[in-house]
Amino acid sequence: MRSIRAAILGASLCLGFAAHAGADAPPLFSSYPSYSAKFNIGNESFSLVTSVVVYNISGQTFTDVSFKQTYPDGVTVKETYQRDAGTEATGEQSSARKVEGNTFYASIPTYKNRQYVVIFNELQLARRLREITFPGIEVTYTDPSGQRQTAKLQDSTYDLFIYSNVVGGFERFLKKYNNIDFDFGKAVPDRKDWEFAPIAASSQGRFPTGVIGTFPGQDQYSGYFRIRSGPPGDSLQLVVVYKAMKKTDRTADKETLLKKLHDYLRWCGEFDVMPDGLQVTEGEWKKYKNAWIVEGRWRDTLKNRLGEGILKARVFHSAREDVEYYILALGQGRGFGPEASETPAPEKEAKLAGELDRLLDSFKSDIVPLSYERRH
Repeated sequence: MRSIRAAILGASLCLGFAAHAGADAPPLFSSYPSYSAKFNIGNESFSLVTSVVVYNISGQTFTDVSFKQTYPDGVTVKETYQRDAGTEATGEQSSARKVEGNTFYASIPTYKNRQYVVIFNELQLARRLREITFPGIEVTYTDPSGQRQTAKLQDSTYDLFIYSNVVGGFERFLKKYNNIDFDFGKAVPDRKDWEFAPIAASSQGRFPTGVIGTFPGQDQYSGYFRIRSGPPGDSLQLVVVYKAMKKTDRTADKETLLKKLHDYLRWCGEFDVMPDGLQVTEGEWKKYKNAWIVEGRWRDTLKNRLGEGILKARVFHSAREDVEYYILALGQGRGFGPEASETPAPEKEAKLAGELDRLLDSFKSDIVPLSYERRH
């Protein structure tokens, strides 16, 4: 896929390489490790969801290939998932995987040039660590000459300070770092797990790396986050972007609004806004005047993957703090795969639409007005 090719080219500064023994040997594999922060609002627990892309850049085809990831003390695999192993040309295939203690193993019979594997686990932490180091993944394979080889990728160390420094759960975390509230417990009481998600690789031109959580700006007047809950077929996600902005610079026309919404929709994947049935109105929403209210649908441009789903957005400027907010809410009720993605699910979508409406209605900003800061 073109987006994956662009992601590979754009991520050259974020690579962990592995090569044969020998200082001058060219790298055989590149890796793009990311770890999404996940919160349970019921028991206030915290975990990390790994998505480590390992890419074959050797120019060769290897056979009988295994991947070994050892996790540090205090970290265990809560759940492992069958995930991606594929190429731009052939798509995805399953890999055999297992967990023994705190070590994860995966294997594939053939690993071709420009093929990738994604190590996708949910990790449980014995405590909220301030820093964590993941040993590099070991790749063992048989090379074209029939020799058995092992390559090791670089270790990765990450700062978990902001996740260890919060007493309480997910809502308190968002309020502390973004000054934004959603009443998840009241709006969607049956949804306990919420995971931070990265900007999609296809949107930013590179695979995301590092710890994926919230991204507050240099001051409280700018920042963004993307969160999601549930598997395909019962999935919700929210994208929230806020920026300091004078009222005269706010989004004031429909064309600009739809362009920005499309850009933020691409953060969620290779999705487009469906023009049929799209409703865009301007009026009062909650306490905000001249807000844009968008109701419609999104469509996955990759066939046989997610199909389509619900799209809702609220875009508004708050003169109180001179901040413009974009809130994008998506629901997916069809499931994943060729058959499910093309099968309408009106009852499921009606339920998801209600959940999204309640979440949007529970939005509250606690950003301090600029005028207050100037007085103090």
